[in-house]
Amino acid sequence: MNLSIEDDRLAHLLMRGDGHAGYDEARRKLDRAALVLTADVAASLPWGQATLLTAAECGVRMFPGGVYLGSDFGETTVVGQFGRWPLRRHLEVAGCRTTKAPEHAIALHVGAGRRRMQRGVQCWADGWAGLVGIEAPADPPRGGNEIGGVLAGAMGIGEVFRSAVLGDKLACRRASRFSALSPGCEDGGDIDLAYLPAAFWLLGLGNLGQAALWTIGLLPYSDPSLISLFLQDGDKSEFGNLAIQVLTKPDWIGRKKARSAALWAEERGFGTTIIENRFVEGTKRSADEPGLALVGVDNLAARRAAAGSNFDLVLDAGLGATPSEIFDIRIHGFPGTRSPKQAWPEPDFQPEMPLDRTLQELVDAGRIDRCGAVTIAGRSLGVPSTAVAAAAIQVAQACRAVCDGGFFDLADVTLVNCRRATGRRHALARPGILPFQQARSEY
Repeated sequence: MNLSIEDDRLAHLLMRGDGHAGYDEARRKLDRAALVLTADVAASLPWGQATLLTAAECGVRMFPGGVYLGSDFGETTVVGQFGRWPLRRHLEVAGCRTTKAPEHAIALHVGAGRRRMQRGVQCWADGWAGLVGIEAPADPPRGGNEIGGVLAGAMGIGEVFRSAVLGDKLACRRASRFSALSPGCEDGGDIDLAYLPAAFWLLGLGNLGQAALWTIGLLPYSDPSLISLFLQDGDKSEFGNLAIQVLTKPDWIGRKKARSAALWAEERGFGTTIIENRFVEGTKRSADEPGLALVGVDNLAARRAAAGSNFDLVLDAGLGATPSEIFDIRIHGFPGTRSPKQAWPEPDFQPEMPLDRTLQELVDAGRIDRCGAVTIAGRSLGVPSTAVAAAAIQVAQACRAVCDGGFFDLADVTLVNCRRATGRRHALARPGILPFQQARSEY
């Protein structure tokens, strides 16, 4: 599908990045970007399948030159609420290709068994943590869970994208580890993925909300029909969403996001409630509605309204919006140690900046008008892999909250260097208030 210049979000990233590529140069680079996906025994395990499916959905959006299957992937799908088909079929449905990859394609291997990667990285899960590296770890990993797998897939795709598309010289050069359960701290090995939230209120179904729904769909629920999902968003999907929102498909375009997301969830057995009005100050949930809210909106008023409402726990995710910040994540939890206004003070006024060279050239050539150029210049940038990593943290904190009443009310992460991650622990005012279901018996 050919996108208009105004809708080509990945090209905007390259145009506004350090290289300031022209549109045609950016498009050529993206069209050449190709990835080979391989796996070892991890392809038969729930965490490995969560990694592969996440890598596939993010990869087909971030590598327009194609994601190619380099392994057989004949294993039966056992993860989450996906059909028990051969894994290969799910990967093909996501958009992966079975033809021979071009020689210049970068590689992402799922599993920790490769001695050393020559061009690309391997990724794997260890408990709740995702890891990427160019060689096998010295000590075998203890085995991951589905959330660690989702995070590993997001981290792996982000790493190879930085190397192959953004030209980051540090990407695919060093090992990285990050825990969704304990961001910036030692992984909480004392908690298993044994208890899962039974009700979610998803506020916003753009890149963050879809990533959260994707992650929930991979959890080991024994009966998803017992799980209640409130899906709130009044917007319609647009062509520009295709490259940055992990569930958006061409048949979503022009339809309300909440309705499309509900159909996706219902096909996997979940119970849904659609809400298409906005969440405004003074909105309160009733006692029989979910007390757990996962918030992923870029509207300051809605974020403050949700955080100040009567939810038992609000987990709000925010992403960086500029080329230098697209791998940055901040998670807030409420009620926490800060109020919503302390978490999000009033933003400073930003005067309109003159168009940069690449956009002005498009205007001068008559390829876009000035209004379109101003829209591009003011639009937030992003990639789906960062949204999925943020969602993994949100869902991990929700699982921690139903398990032991704890959660992180602040986490700052940059996936470019996970060693800089910081987090702050907090606890529910009323532990045990959130309803839960036990995970499938293998846990």
